[in-house]
Amino acid sequence: MRRLPILPTLVVAAAIAAMIALGFWQIRRAHWKDALLASYAQGAKAAELYGLPTDMPAEQLAFRRAHVLCQIATGPTELGGADRSGRTGFRNIVGCTLIDGRTIMADLGWSAIGAKPALPAIGQRIEASGQLIPDDVLANRVIGNRPRAMPLLLVLETGAPGLSPSVPPSIDMIPNNHRSYAVQWFLFAAVALTIYLLALRKRNRASRDGQ
Repeated sequence: MRRLPILPTLVVAAAIAAMIALGFWQIRRAHWKDALLASYAQGAKAAELYGLPTDMPAEQLAFRRAHVLCQIATGPTELGGADRSGRTGFRNIVGCTLIDGRTIMADLGWSAIGAKPALPAIGQRIEASGQLIPDDVLANRVIGNRPRAMPLLLVLETGAPGLSPSVPPSIDMIPNNHRSYAVQWFLFAAVALTIYLLALRKRNRASRDGQ
C-alpha cells in the first residue's frame, strides 16, 4: 500500500474540515435567523407602544408599532423608494432624538422625484405613530456614532405635512439563505475531497507505470 503524501494530505484535510465547520456554522445561523424572524412576526402583532421602553433592546422593538415624540437631530437623507401606489421617488429620513436622549431614525414620508418638500427643520419636534424597522446599515449612514444611537427606523403612518406615507419594509423581504450557504460549503468540501482522491489515484497510477 502506497503511503499518502503527508503535507498535501494535511493541507487538504484542514481545508475540508474548515469547509464542513463553516457549513455547520451556517446551519446554526439559519436556526438563529428563524428565531429572529419569528420574534419580528410576533412584534408586528403586538399592541402599540407609547414611547420606547428603555429596558427593551432594539431587536425586541423591531416591527412593533409605536407612538413616539422626538426632536429632529439631522438633516434629511434621501433613500430611493416607492409610495403605496407604486410610484418611484424618495423616502425622507432624519435622525430624531427621544426625550431620554436616545436617537432613532424617522421616515418622514415619500416625495416624488424632483419635488422640493418643506421638511421639518433640525430642532423641530414631531409626534407620530409608525412601525419600527431595524436597519443597522441605514443607521450608520443617518445617525452614525451619536451617543445612545439605536438602529431603528420609525416609518410614520401618516407622513409629515406635504409627504405621502412611505411603505415600511416587510418581514417577508428579510432573507434566510443560511441553509443554502451551508449546502454550498458541504459541496465545496465534497468537491475538494473528490479532486484530491482523483489526484492521488493519478499519482499512484503514474508511479506504477514508472516502475
